[in-house]
Amino acid sequence: MREESTHNIPQENVHELVHVYIASELEKARIEIRQINIDGTLTTDKTVPEETMSSIREYAASKGITIKFLTSA
Repeated sequence: MREESTHNIPQENVHELVHVYIASELEKARIEIRQINIDGTLTTDKTVPEETMSSIREYAASKGITIKFLTSA
């Protein structure tokens, strides 16, 4: 039996994966991303439903990233 080594994903790829996930989840909810800041603040055009926010936060947290939601006026 051959043992496979685990590989760490480079940090920039982690951020890219989280961004892609966020974009796809918000697209499903028909919400537009206005801005994503380095500090993890996500600004959208509409209020994000709690279920979607929870899903995004959980996924991001699994990658070591904290997401905060803001709605632009």
